[in-house]
Amino acid sequence: MTEQAAHPLTIHMIGNAHIDPVWLWPMAEGRAEVLSTYRTAIMMLNEFDSYVFTSGGSITYQWVEEDDPELFAAIQKAVAAGRWALVNGWWLQPDCNIPAGESFARQALYGQRYLLRAFGQRATVGYNVDSFGHAGTLPQLLKLSGLNYYVFFRPGPHEKTLPGGPFWWEAPGGQCVLACRPPLHYPSAAETDMLQRVQEAAALAPAGQPSIMCFYGVGNHGGGPTRYNVAQVSEIEKQDPALHPVFSSPDRYFAEMTATGQEWPVVAEELQHHARGCYTALSRVKRENREIEHKLMAAERLSTLAYLLAGQPDEQQRLTKAWQGVLFNQFHDIMAGTSIRSAYDDVWNTYEQARQTCQEISESAKTALQSNLEVANRDRPFIIWNTLPWRRKQAVQFDITMGGWHYDWKEFPGKPQLTDAFGNRMPTQLLGVEFDYNSYVVHAEALVDIPPLGAKVVYLDIPQTNVPVEAPTVPVCTILENEYWQLRFDPLSGTLVSLFDRVQQVEMLSGQAGVPLVIDDPSDTWSHDIVSFRNECGRFTASQLPVCVYSGSTRQTIRICTTWGSSNITLTYTLRPGQKAIELDVDIDWHEQLKMLKLAFPLAVKAPRVTAAAPYGAVERQPNGEEEPCQAWIDLSGDGAKGLMGLSLVTDSKYGYDALGNELRLSLLRSPIYAFHDPRKIIPGVDYHFTDQGQQSVHCLLLPHAGAWQTAQPDRQSFELLEPLQTRTALPHLGNVDALSLLQVEPANIVLSVVKLAEDSKQLLVRGYETSGRGTEIVVTAPAWHKNWSVQVAAHEIWTLALPLDGAPASKLNILEDSPAD
Repeated sequence: MTEQAAHPLTIHMIGNAHIDPVWLWPMAEGRAEVLSTYRTAIMMLNEFDSYVFTSGGSITYQWVEEDDPELFAAIQKAVAAGRWALVNGWWLQPDCNIPAGESFARQALYGQRYLLRAFGQRATVGYNVDSFGHAGTLPQLLKLSGLNYYVFFRPGPHEKTLPGGPFWWEAPGGQCVLACRPPLHYPSAAETDMLQRVQEAAALAPAGQPSIMCFYGVGNHGGGPTRYNVAQVSEIEKQDPALHPVFSSPDRYFAEMTATGQEWPVVAEELQHHARGCYTALSRVKRENREIEHKLMAAERLSTLAYLLAGQPDEQQRLTKAWQGVLFNQFHDIMAGTSIRSAYDDVWNTYEQARQTCQEISESAKTALQSNLEVANRDRPFIIWNTLPWRRKQAVQFDITMGGWHYDWKEFPGKPQLTDAFGNRMPTQLLGVEFDYNSYVVHAEALVDIPPLGAKVVYLDIPQTNVPVEAPTVPVCTILENEYWQLRFDPLSGTLVSLFDRVQQVEMLSGQAGVPLVIDDPSDTWSHDIVSFRNECGRFTASQLPVCVYSGSTRQTIRICTTWGSSNITLTYTLRPGQKAIELDVDIDWHEQLKMLKLAFPLAVKAPRVTAAAPYGAVERQPNGEEEPCQAWIDLSGDGAKGLMGLSLVTDSKYGYDALGNELRLSLLRSPIYAFHDPRKIIPGVDYHFTDQGQQSVHCLLLPHAGAWQTAQPDRQSFELLEPLQTRTALPHLGNVDALSLLQVEPANIVLSVVKLAEDSKQLLVRGYETSGRGTEIVVTAPAWHKNWSVQVAAHEIWTLALPLDGAPASKLNILEDSPAD
């Protein structure tokens, strides 16, 4: 094919091979398919002089480098010649709704660094052609990663109307990338008539645009364009002179379109929806993903400061390996819960390895960092750690082994008391005694005040009393209250029937809340073409009267046991003195099939609107009843009896919800068949395996609020839920302080999530985001160095700061750490 200026339309032929490294096959098979596909691509490049191949996902190149150095060298040569296009710039093509903001940052950091090392260049085109929707905050993350363009295919034209050709995709903070959803789809069959495919693509070209992309190549299990495909493309212009296809790449397409100087339309919203059931399918992979993301961030904060302050080893290499395992597990067919059962064996092993790495690194760092703390020789000393860079006044639990295998107790623990180094008492409560591992374990709890990213020495005294003659009675109870809220429960249904704001003197509910709803869900694993889950087929009801399981100085707790069908749910509500958050633990024992479980909260508001957490930010939506993705929190607010009010719902493990009018419903689980794709139908007599069977627990915070949702600070509250205060037993030790704070960030609308060493210079870096849509001045304080830094950030800004320890001012970097942020 030759370039001919006379042609009004150039069709950029994008030869590609979408490879799912895991889906209906395990990782080992996907890795082998990468090598096979890339060998075929090199063979085609050698056979057809003008052919160009496009592929992304840095881990695929790492596999080739490790498994076939000769093939890797051939790819390097093809990249240098401009015939192998590097796209994506991330570790692989992840789910683009569920990973946390920091996971997307690491996708880019590790992906782009690998490409630069291996090929001497980075990608400029973001490329997630098979991901099931794209969060509205991604344009800023892409821009900060050196990715100025974006190619995607889902949602398709039948799922979302978008401009034909390029458009500016804009994030809430105003950052834009030039995006395009090409016509047709990314794969084509081996026997595809390429003339017909090019004609179809040309027919879909927007009027007045000089170019369009046309993807082709066998995909999913790899493959790529066949010899027959490429040969056909080479002859198309002879068969139909009106067509002008050229072997090309997304980079060349965007360069050509940018050079036209045209004004492109702006899309300032999410690119949703496709396969909405994926937000909730397979609870375990979602739960472990969020858990390990936070364990990695916490371990890195501690180890970075231990390296700089206490001369501890640099743990960056171990943390990078653990991060890359988590990033791989975020591949869209893994994180969506849509792969075969056996494929998840590797996933669970990867999470456990990362968990162990975080545990080892964190414990070693804390030991080094707390060396200056003085621990007196009295009572039972503990050191309480706060891994977040803001002060926390919260509950912390202690588990103390008493007695041993060789004797029984003569006495019973009395009321415990926690004190600080100066003898100041903190509210303390005995939660219970458990016999486990042939020993008695005392569970106690206290309300404490712990410095930002720091630790405090405390002392627990447990007096002894007589062994009780009989177990204490658990009274029936239908009311919980503290100075902020009064919660009232219906004794027969077990539902929350009143949430009364004692400060504003207003009822916040419009009906029964905390109701576990059973939804009929016959859809496939993905829920293809399903917009909402509204076909309610049952409600859990109380199997016994609500009981008060705790009533003391640290908490009041009501437990409600409910049942439906073959399943049981226990809901545990807790109020604490001086705290506005209402804790809700949902313990589920699920044995239903082709059903969905939701938890509903109807609010007494009019003109409702929804705000949902997104990666390093939030997006606004209408409460139209459609199933939507979220990160760790969602909020429904509206006009109440005394002005604006609402409810923020924070969870430790869930990613889906819906809201219709004034009712917010959290999606707890789904139970479709594993990897069961339309148009398959259930065949009688076949044994199927259904997801989410058995036990799981969900930990939530209910944050009712007067005023806007920002007053509830759900971003910080979600970090606190995922990173609880940690206790460590301590031995008497000489030191010079009873508490320490290593790093603090202010004000409250700022979340500082990352403290790390720069990849190359070992300089101190921090990263975070502005949470409330209000520009502000960040102040980062490091007491150990007697330094503070201040930087102005814009509304919704995701920022990375280099913090010089020599007194120089902080400077902004991009996510790749090597140039100033735009």
